[in-house]
Amino acid sequence: MLLQKIIDEIKEIPESQQEELYQLIQEFRHRANSNQSPELYETPDEEIIAGIREGMRQALAGEVIPLEKMWEGIDVD
Repeated sequence: MLLQKIIDEIKEIPESQQEELYQLIQEFRHRANSNQSPELYETPDEEIIAGIREGMRQALAGEVIPLEKMWEGIDVD
């Protein structure tokens, strides 16, 4: 079953990368459903505020990516 294969792959992803994977899955699902009513997929204010708070917490804790490394691995043609 395909779903089990996906679950097995997810189990192999390091915990430190799970949040990034979760965000990718959400973005994929949002794009896949973009042909449906957009109002069903708008981000709730609470989620936006939580994201801003988490970003501020990370910044204040020094959990940042140096600017010179931010674009590493991205190919732009």
